[in-house]
Amino acid sequence: MEKQKVEIVDVSPRDGLQNECTILAPEIRLELIRRLEQAGVGTIEIGSFVNPKFVPAMANLGEICRQLDFSGTGRNYTALVPNLKGFELAAAAGMRHVRLVIVASETLNKANFKCSVAESLAGFEQVAARARESGVAFGGIIGASFGCPYEGRVPPAQVLALAHRLVALGADEVMLADTTGMAMPDQVERLCAEVIAALAAQRSRIGVHLHNTRNTGYANAYAAYRVGVRIFDSSLGGIGGCPFSPNALGNIATEDLVHMFNGMGVESGIDLRALVAASSWLAGQLGKALPAMIGKAEPVFLEMAA
Repeated sequence: MEKQKVEIVDVSPRDGLQNECTILAPEIRLELIRRLEQAGVGTIEIGSFVNPKFVPAMANLGEICRQLDFSGTGRNYTALVPNLKGFELAAAAGMRHVRLVIVASETLNKANFKCSVAESLAGFEQVAARARESGVAFGGIIGASFGCPYEGRVPPAQVLALAHRLVALGADEVMLADTTGMAMPDQVERLCAEVIAALAAQRSRIGVHLHNTRNTGYANAYAAYRVGVRIFDSSLGGIGGCPFSPNALGNIATEDLVHMFNGMGVESGIDLRALVAASSWLAGQLGKALPAMIGKAEPVFLEMAA
């Protein structure tokens, strides 16, 4: 299998912090972004433009945006927007890329966004129109692509239909999310391969957003890589989870993912030593040990294997 470079998107400033009991001040969240950049992380999900009443950890995101350079420095920033209002806030803050999130199961979509899947899609049509007008690119995340804690198995046809719809609206990437850590490697291989094949004509970028809730996250990342996925969401220290789903803890950790790819000889462009140092700093800010294993155990592959 030919080894190709992967793009790792660190989501700790958003998905990582939104489920933490400790609320970090904007200046600390900005420092987290800076440390990720210094480690070589090329794309960072800096937060979500949501009502801070519901997700207090995301308050004052606009204040953070004012400290970032969106003029094309080679650093890529994205942020989650749940609806048109969120998009307008993101555009006003200077964002050049955002992510829309929809859930493949009705029950979890309603728990997250207080509306049906059809209603979410109708809202996305408005966002897509405004995005075209304002020159802001957007990607789409399909939550619960591999299973829902309320509905159980999610039919692949539902995920494929949503992927087609997102691309038709203009999404430049489609991320398949294991929102509650229910996926198994063979399932990940099959669904990722199906989505890649279905969207091949559109040359769509396909990625995965994986959680390690049941200790299958890294096996799932490897399974996705095997069938051609090259974009991976992860969170520094392995922090995060979905606040609207029971026991949905644990994104895969950026440093553990980089270590795995280093050992496989797959380039990520990220300095693992700097990443581990950033994770140690973040643990101090949150006042607790983080789930990631690299940093607790001695790394075997600080650099990419030959």
